[in-house]
Amino acid sequence: MAKRIYNVVLQSALGGGTTVNETFFYDWTQIPDVPYFISFTFASAIATLTNTQIASVYVDLTQSYNQLATSQATPSGYKSSFLGNLLYTGTGANNYLFAETSTNPLTFLNGRPRNNNFVVEIHSTPTADYTPLSGTYCLILSFQEA
Repeated sequence: MAKRIYNVVLQSALGGGTTVNETFFYDWTQIPDVPYFISFTFASAIATLTNTQIASVYVDLTQSYNQLATSQATPSGYKSSFLGNLLYTGTGANNYLFAETSTNPLTFLNGRPRNNNFVVEIHSTPTADYTPLSGTYCLILSFQEA
């Protein structure tokens, strides 16, 4: 039997919150409760990006396999919901952030996520919001049955 792929589209214009901390609702019972490999794509609106920091996406999918290594001095305050990094392209006022399915490694989940209300966060460090990220974005989470 063919392994199915489910795409969950998250458009920041439909979320609640700020662009870098958007809250979404999705009823995960719409997909089977089986193990998944997760990849994602991301595209932001055109903007003037002045931040030279790395933009990272964090989504609490209740995964337990993506972990951030920290220093012994600061083991707390870091997020384990890391999904991947974003790239940027363009010049001047015509920049945008993006990620393709080949940009980041796959994430593995033992089953579908459990939290129907969740936040998509974009940070420059695990504890600092990425700014400025103006305009909207589209994040597509692709769940492929393992």
